[in-house]
Amino acid sequence: MFFDRPMPQAVIYDLDGLLLDTEPIHAQVYDEVAQQFGVQLDPAFQAKLRGRPSRETSRLIVETLNLPVTPAEFLAIRKPIIEARVAQSPARPGAAELVQALHQRQFPQAIATSSTQPAFAIKTQQHQHWFRLIETVVCGDDPQLERPKPAPDIFWLAAKRLGVKPEACLVFEDSVSGVRAALEAGMTVIAVPDPADRDRLPSEVHYCLESLADLLDRDRYPDLLADLTALPALPR
Repeated sequence: MFFDRPMPQAVIYDLDGLLLDTEPIHAQVYDEVAQQFGVQLDPAFQAKLRGRPSRETSRLIVETLNLPVTPAEFLAIRKPIIEARVAQSPARPGAAELVQALHQRQFPQAIATSSTQPAFAIKTQQHQHWFRLIETVVCGDDPQLERPKPAPDIFWLAAKRLGVKPEACLVFEDSVSGVRAALEAGMTVIAVPDPADRDRLPSEVHYCLESLADLLDRDRYPDLLADLTALPALPR
């Protein structure tokens, strides 16, 4: 193998921007709501918001831009808009195929997402044929979750429910905050970032890919699903 890490015993995925292509939808809707108050979110600020729970994101927007509403009121304006749009969220390239391939190999899989349970249900309703193959889902409103990403708690909780030690888990993440959380949890991390975020990734990240579809390229990784550690080291 290319990196001295133990063979993973389970995989944990993020949701937004990793399995489903929802991040552009979230960014657009946050910006649309902000524009109702005469301000626009610049790309650099948007990048800092990726991967954070909606409550924290709304608080940051309201406080940073000094909007004349509370974070709760901002969320209330956003809610019907985002729910209508994320219901049609497309899968990211390679996501369904990877989940199905690991399921066929009886590889334990979980999702650790900042999305609430109702939001998760809306986003995944068009993709149940492959989301149902993932046995454990931990959402941002889980009653046992104490701290959101970038704290490691959500990954520890997912590992606990899978019955696997944190150091034996492999995490796929797209956001900087999610990568930091998974690293702090003591897990092996494969980043699949937005190109704008690649330079902001923590230097400790173990691997970096352009797409989950890369994992299914048998010319590059002929038996990757049998040996998930067979990945090239992150180029720096």
